[in-house]
Amino acid sequence: MSYSLDEKWLMEESAAQALVQLLNNQQGKRCRILKHADRPDIVIEDQQDGSRLGVEVTHLFYDSEEARSVLGRSHVQSHPPEYIEEYIRRLNILLQQKSEKAKGYSHQDPLALLIRVVSPIFHMLDFEAYAWKIVVPPSDFEIIWLLFYDFQVRDWTLLERLR
Repeated sequence: MSYSLDEKWLMEESAAQALVQLLNNQQGKRCRILKHADRPDIVIEDQQDGSRLGVEVTHLFYDSEEARSVLGRSHVQSHPPEYIEEYIRRLNILLQQKSEKAKGYSHQDPLALLIRVVSPIFHMLDFEAYAWKIVVPPSDFEIIWLLFYDFQVRDWTLLERLR
């Protein structure tokens, strides 16, 4: 699935804004997005102590058809059945890819990986039930989060920490 640079930027920015809002509202921090760049995608600053966190942002899709559907580009009327095991397999591949990519970063701030799970079918509880199958490889990421949509409050308010 290829995105335009503007679309990729907007998706990263939206996920980072959700993360900042969660850190501020749920953890009592006073964070803000300091800059949106590359390697890492986002730098967040805690305004209380001036500490910074580099955040690599990515999105987990079941497949390219789901990505097209979520992004409003699909003309397919129905999608074949999806299985949580395949989502977990794809998550593990994504974790490995991002861990390898992070080795090439030059950074002075701690690094985090934020994975927004955009599945309209599977939710945080499904991933928690399969947590034993999630493989978090060694990497430069001190923190790895999964971000989920909460259908009750209709916002990205569910954050699960893998590391």
